[in-house]
Amino acid sequence: MSSHTSSEANCWIAWVLRFIGLAVFVLAFFLPAVRTGAPGPDATLFPGWKCASIALTETVGLFGKSVPWPPPLPILLVIFSGWINPLVVLVLLTGFFARLRVLRRVLGIFVLLCMVATWWFFALQKVAPLIGHWLWIAGALAILAPDALPGRRRPLAS
Repeated sequence: MSSHTSSEANCWIAWVLRFIGLAVFVLAFFLPAVRTGAPGPDATLFPGWKCASIALTETVGLFGKSVPWPPPLPILLVIFSGWINPLVVLVLLTGFFARLRVLRRVLGIFVLLCMVATWWFFALQKVAPLIGHWLWIAGALAILAPDALPGRRRPLAS
């Protein structure tokens, strides 16, 4: 395979990974993402869209000053976890431009740090991740993967 053909194959693989990642990422918003409380009838299940809504509300509250300063650690962790969504969208939008690869990698690092914040919040607050959470993470990682792989130098859209 010539290097041009190999680059085209890598481009298609990147597109497929990002498309599948986006589909899984979006699907996760409609599935149970977390459980609070012990398993059973008293447990509360939150779908992914509700988790995103809570994170957005906390972020707006931070800027609207309805959250005390400095914010308590759990609120800060929720805010960081909510930033995964816009950061992943930015990764997708910058995926059309090869020269923004470094920016995508930096955004990817921030996404990974926000994932850690999410799991830290779960540990602090005794929140159990469910299928929606794991699919959300898998979708985000699939979207980030093309920029973590070696050898891709061409833009996704050529």
